[in-house]
Amino acid sequence: MIINIRTALGANGTATPLSGSIYEFVTEPSLIEIGIAADATGVLAQINSGPDTILEADSPVSVKAINTLPVYPDDFFSDEAMPTDRLSVKLRDTSGVARVVMTQVRITPL
Repeated sequence: MIINIRTALGANGTATPLSGSIYEFVTEPSLIEIGIAADATGVLAQINSGPDTILEADSPVSVKAINTLPVYPDDFFSDEAMPTDRLSVKLRDTSGVARVVMTQVRITPL
């Protein structure tokens, strides 16, 4: 299953694109792959899968043209998740300008 999420990130703002999504919680043992791409520099991210930190807080994300999805596998981070694990992506803009961030989540049951 592949989920694409487009986030309009406000200037100096934060966002959690998976919050409230039906895909926020894993329902079966799965391989989780999450890719993030922004339209310019200055966007930082953190990715967690249950108790696992996949991408440390305030890590820079890939830069692509506006509305361009992350490139697989170059821009992706992966982890094995168990039922009830929460997938969390936190985005933060440090550029002072509104940004567009594309997030792609790939869920493959094991």
